[in-house]
Amino acid sequence: MKLSASFLLAFVLLATTVVAQTNAVSDSKPCSLTSLKGTYGVLEQGTIVGQVPGFPPNFPPPYPIVLAASATYDGAGNLSGTFKISIGGVPLTGTFTGTYTVSSDCIYVEKFLATPPGIVPLHDSGIITGNGIFREIHYIYTDSDRVISGTAKKTPPGGCSVETVKGKYAVFGQGTIVAPGLASLMAAHVGLFTAHRAGRLSGSEFAIESGGPAAYETFTANADVSSDCTVSLVINDSEGLVVHEWGSITGEGRSQEFNGIVTDPGWVFVENVKKQ
Repeated sequence: MKLSASFLLAFVLLATTVVAQTNAVSDSKPCSLTSLKGTYGVLEQGTIVGQVPGFPPNFPPPYPIVLAASATYDGAGNLSGTFKISIGGVPLTGTFTGTYTVSSDCIYVEKFLATPPGIVPLHDSGIITGNGIFREIHYIYTDSDRVISGTAKKTPPGGCSVETVKGKYAVFGQGTIVAPGLASLMAAHVGLFTAHRAGRLSGSEFAIESGGPAAYETFTANADVSSDCTVSLVINDSEGLVVHEWGSITGEGRSQEFNGIVTDPGWVFVENVKKQ
């Protein structure tokens, strides 16, 4: 009986400890302002349904948009960064500053002012997921004049160089080529490429436009990689097309990605590149 009683007492104490530890974990606060300290690569896609300041009356909404940005969070509720955006095929480059809040259940709310246009503040809200280099924000704009979603992913904390992008990658892209008063040309492609030394890339892809037959193409590119992990690409394909892209490197190792947009006039096109 003494052995049984001792065993029962030990079991009760163990169970109490497990419950207490479980409650401590469930009552903890996994997210705070400091959860977002660092730099993130941003990619957005959607539609602006209101008139954009400075756009001519003969170029009315809605405007398909894509945006790539590099955003830095200070861990105390402030953010800033640079962006490139295509609004209906009109490319713009600018900067932004703003503030953000993070609740204990990882709800993220942001208010910022972008220049251009720099007229009214914009707002978005979403959810923080993952940890460390895999931390991400998935959000939507809450302003009534736009229907846009976005994702922000952590960039390598040690910074980047051309050596960061060596290796084999898969590439996926899709969007539209537009011009005022003309029908949009829808396009998509998928392919593989190898990043060599000094930012030199070469590869092949299948590309399709407006539902036509897919065409096989080869391409080469030069990548200019900045220390903040933003990348500028100049791509030349076998059809004689020259395309410019800009975006950010995120993740590390086999989880490394590049997410960006085409910055040429008339293009509203996103690019996703993943390490093989």
